[in-house]
Formats: sequence, C-alpha cells, structure tokens
Amino acid sequence: MNKKYYKKDCILLLKNKYIELQLQGLTRYPQRSDFESQEIVAIKAILGPWPRALELAGIKPPRDEERLQKNREKRIRAKRARTAARKALEKERKSIIKAAHDEGFGGVAIIDTDKIVFDASFRPYCEENLCGQYSANYSCPPDCGTPEEMKQRVLSHKKALVLSTEWEIEDFSQTDRIKEAKAQHNAAMLRLIEKLKADGYDGFMVGASGCSLCKTCKLIGGEPCEHPNMIYSCMAAYCIWVKKLAEDCNMNYDYKDNILPFFGMYIFD
Repeated sequence: MNKKYYKKDCILLLKNKYIELQLQGLTRYPQRSDFESQEIVAIKAILGPWPRALELAGIKPPRDEERLQKNREKRIRAKRARTAARKALEKERKSIIKAAHDEGFGGVAIIDTDKIVFDASFRPYCEENLCGQYSANYSCPPDCGTPEEMKQRVLSHKKALVLSTEWEIEDFSQTDRIKEAKAQHNAAMLRLIEKLKADGYDGFMVGASGCSLCKTCKLIGGEPCEHPNMIYSCMAAYCIWVKKLAEDCNMNYDYKDNILPFFGMYIFD
C-alpha cells in the first residue's frame, strides 16, 4: 500500500538523508538517486523542483530573491530590446523596398552579402571585350581590381539591395535599345542611392553595366577618375553569378517573350 506523504514528511526525508550523508563523510546535498521513486515523486509534487525542495528543507541556502528578480527583469529587458531591434530592422527594410519600387524597380530584395555566389571563372568573359570597355574604363577589368579584390569589397559590407528592371527587347541585335535600357536602369539606381545615402545608408553601387558618369572615361587619357566616390562597376566585373542571385531573390532572369531583365545592387551596412 502506498504511503501518503505530507509536507513535513518530505522535509524530514530530505533532512534525515542529509544527516546520513554527513555521517558518511559526504559533503554533497541529497540527490534524487538517494531516494525511492515514490519518495521522489512526493518530494517534487509537494515541495516543487529539487533545488527549491532543498531550500524548503533548510539544507540549501535560500536563493537571493532580489538578485533573481533583477536577473528576471534583465532578461525581460533584453528580450524587449531584441524585439524592438527586429521591428526597427523590418521597418527599415520595408522603407528601403518601397523607395526602390517608387523608382520603378519591379524586382527588389535585401539579402546578406555572404549569400551572394561569386565565380572567378566569369572574368574571361570581360577579357573578350565585347562591350569595348576592357582596359578603357576605370570601373571595368583589369583596372577595377582582381576577382578576389572585388569579392572582398562586397563582403566587407553586410547587406545587398538587389534590384531588377525588365525591358521589351525584340532581339539582341537592338544594341542601342539595350544600351539605353541599361542607362535608364543605372540612372534609376543612382537616384535611389542618393535618397538612401541621405537617410544614412552608406554603401556603393553595382550597376547593370560599367560606369558611364563621364562621356569618355578619363582612363583613356591617363587622367585620374573624376568621380572616385561614385564610380560603379557592373555585376560581371564582380564575377557575380547573376542567375543564382536572381533565383535566390525570386526574380526572373531568363530572356523570354521579348522581355530582357537587367540587374544591379546597392551594397551597404
């Protein structure tokens, strides 16, 4: 027949066991393993968690309630601060995305820069010089930097605002139309970045094409860049795997139904 335990019985069990342990030369507190299962159930049911039971039995010094309360309040403040920080970040994210949409960007996403995939094997495509800017523009290879240097420049910041626009292009022979579309894409990026910098989001631009701030790059005449703080390189110069980036941002990458997408980024903290 199971014995019915009361509070005084549980306290006595703990005290007697503590005395027994001391007589054996042991300095530890009574543990669950020192009791029968029925006794353990009774102690926990009546006196609460084991540390609390030892305190009620006068075996373990009582906890500093004031210190515990301060710790509880500290944890609550920390949790509230984390929640407030998350809300602030979400508010900032929505504000940035709205500003991008207002400038006409259909695809907008903010990702961590360490999620961007780089592939140095893309650099030879720039060396083919199909755009005519290789060794003719400070923003293009080889003058912009090595693939690793370009990669580290991006990774030195935390966030990337990925932007895309889509343009109706009948075929790739429409070079003037493509050039104009890229120019409009970059112009919209420059307007957006001006607003973001005014709001304190310092960073740099990665364009849909190389820098065209000057009609003819000063590199041709061996002169220094006129806009060292505004110059921007294209996605290809950074050896960014744009297709993977588009997929990760749920954006269309493929040329289909005469619609050609262009991509750019604003790298910031």
